[in-house]
Amino acid sequence: MMDLSGKRSLLIFIFLLSGFVLHSQVITVFSERTREPVVNVALFNSTRTVSTLTDNDGKANISIFRENDSIFFQHPTYNPIVFLYQDLRDKKAIFLVKRVVPMDEFVISASKSREYRKDLPYMIDIISESDLSVYQAQSSADILTATGNIVVQKSQGGGGSPILRGFEANKILLVVDGVRMNNAIYRSGHLQNSITIDQAVLDRIEVIYGPTSLIYGSDALGGVIHYYTREPRFADTDRKVYSNVRASSQVSTANGGMVNHLSINAGLKNISFLTSLTGKNLGNVRMGKKINPYYGDYGKLMHFVEQVEGRDTTVENQDPYIQVNTGYSQYDFLQKIRYAPSGNLELLLNVQYSTSSKIHRFDELNDYRGADMNYAEYYYGPQNRLLGSLKTLVRKENFFFTSMTTIIAYQRIDEDRINRRFRSAEQLFQEEDLQVYSLNMDFLKYRRYSHRLHYGIEMTYNDLLSGSWYENTESGVITPAQTRYPGGGSETMSAAAYASYRWVPSERYVYSAGLRYHYGLMNSSFMEGFMPYDEITISNDALTGSISMVFNPGSNWQFSAIVSRGFRNPNVDDYGKVRAKDNLVTVPNPELSPEYTWNVEAGINKEIEGYLKFSISGWHTWLKDAIVRTDFRINHSDSLYYDGEWYGIITNSNAGEAYIRGLSLSVISDIHEKILIRSSLNLTEGWNKTDDDPLGHIPPLFGRTEVSYNDNKFHAAIFSDYNGWKSIDKMSSFGEDNAEEGTEHGFPGWVTLNARTGYLINDQIRIQFAVENILDRLYKPFASAVAAPGRNFIITIRADI
Repeated sequence: MMDLSGKRSLLIFIFLLSGFVLHSQVITVFSERTREPVVNVALFNSTRTVSTLTDNDGKANISIFRENDSIFFQHPTYNPIVFLYQDLRDKKAIFLVKRVVPMDEFVISASKSREYRKDLPYMIDIISESDLSVYQAQSSADILTATGNIVVQKSQGGGGSPILRGFEANKILLVVDGVRMNNAIYRSGHLQNSITIDQAVLDRIEVIYGPTSLIYGSDALGGVIHYYTREPRFADTDRKVYSNVRASSQVSTANGGMVNHLSINAGLKNISFLTSLTGKNLGNVRMGKKINPYYGDYGKLMHFVEQVEGRDTTVENQDPYIQVNTGYSQYDFLQKIRYAPSGNLELLLNVQYSTSSKIHRFDELNDYRGADMNYAEYYYGPQNRLLGSLKTLVRKENFFFTSMTTIIAYQRIDEDRINRRFRSAEQLFQEEDLQVYSLNMDFLKYRRYSHRLHYGIEMTYNDLLSGSWYENTESGVITPAQTRYPGGGSETMSAAAYASYRWVPSERYVYSAGLRYHYGLMNSSFMEGFMPYDEITISNDALTGSISMVFNPGSNWQFSAIVSRGFRNPNVDDYGKVRAKDNLVTVPNPELSPEYTWNVEAGINKEIEGYLKFSISGWHTWLKDAIVRTDFRINHSDSLYYDGEWYGIITNSNAGEAYIRGLSLSVISDIHEKILIRSSLNLTEGWNKTDDDPLGHIPPLFGRTEVSYNDNKFHAAIFSDYNGWKSIDKMSSFGEDNAEEGTEHGFPGWVTLNARTGYLINDQIRIQFAVENILDRLYKPFASAVAAPGRNFIITIRADI
């Protein structure tokens, strides 16, 4: 039994502990502009002997400071502020004003943990939540153009395929909330998958340029685009329940579009919920009417197919500036549940679902076959994406880690293609049903500030079922058809482990190095009668890595350099696809292996604190064993009868060597405390050394310049996007650049003038107005079939209650 003195000591301890709890004071730090909590604000006294950071809800306990302390609040993207301790006694919250020129920002994607941007050798773009709230893009693909460093290609109205440093589609990696979206059927052509992410519920977007295979593995050759959706907030310490409702409604004139969004956040002390629903209904896109007369009818849609008395008929478009078959609708749902049973453990359940109407392939429907159109119908069936993930975060300093993050995820993707040739009764259905399972475990271990170790494992499994048939629209008779992917089913598996070490010997130097090992296994079965083999099994491995240095010589100069090796493991779309285009049919190849890149990059940053940032990045990438199209024979024949036509045969092979090099320049400066100038310029060139031919997917010179004005209630900006000419002699002869969608000389250069404004009516209501393409120019983004919208008026109303 405890003696009297022991009981007395215990009572004194309980009294002191209860006294600390009773007298502890938690303050919450918010952004003055967005009214959102600010994470990782540093609080410290004048001698820096006492300090703390705000947590994920913007909270910090200031009871650790003394009565006569001055408390400094500092964050790299907000103006610093200082209070006397006694001045904070009666305050529950303070508000920080965002810097006109952010000094530094936190980045999560580069190493999967929060760290300063200045410590990283990569070129990085961040689109923050406050930026997202003023941009008025209608999809998560369109919003990427706001960086000024990304070109977005469109083959259809419901599309958007980002190009990073001359890489596109399955050679860049899309990630949402820590889960890779790239899967077994991501193709090498143009993709539209990024539009399935709801832009209205995004918290931020981080873009890491260049090969990042060390951390993310396969596919991250051009870079990583990481979408982060908002997280549910817990209740403050001084109230039992937190509640927040956000709603927005947007209308646009160029496509008669409407986008509506509603999200509800309800939180208790240790559990919170976020529910979001967004619906969009976008009509046919009206292109600009101002066009160089030298281009003739370039871009105009002169005809389309319509049913007249039950018969396919090529009809004249009464308004050739209206791009018929570019409209679509989409609905996005998100549900998050966040639970923190203790300060060391946090769980996050994340469910996302996106579904669309038919999305017509405009690039196929505007093709002629003689005097009539080639196709009467060509569309993606309702495009469905389901994601469910459980994220576990453990913060507990021990021998193995400082923090551990685990994400278990399941995805289901339905992709259907339906087409019917002009005046044909045979309608072709191709259905892909894909399930993806993944596990990521990422560990961070600190050994003082100067040593930081990241390591982890990743496992993925893809299960693909493909079906195909013809349905006669007149008789209803159904007959089998060749599947796009192996009809007997496909499975792919990968397992990988990585480790990355960062050493900061002094304030001037940051060194990083790491390795990643990847093993992949793929198996596909074919239906009888089409291919000369019944099954394909491929196994391979890859070892990649990087080494980098960041040097800060002083006077706000920074120099960085990185050497890295990237890779992309072939997927089912590479080795198992059957696809016809441009008189050629692609057939499977069981001999594929990974394609690799070697990349050298250097960057220079100059900062005049609070006034100017200048950045330049240059890179050179060598592409080895590139997967390219080559001639092929089946049973000694170089042609194949497929989908009612004879085609030449090609296949994908590891036969390519190429290089890509380029420069990116950016300037951000304030000429007044409320006026900000941003400008970027990108030059990229690439060459297919194997075929002595221009490399596909290389955009022309492009960039953006923006001048914006911000105060507490009013925001205004005028900006210009610009692209140079992409001449025909600099375009790939293998069709990747869609030369047929340009003029006989290539894709013309263009410049747009745009403006936007926003006014905060009160703390809860904001109204925004924008005019895009003020000059009503007719232009197509590089490699796009769809012309950009003409003069477009956009009105948005946002409520945050």
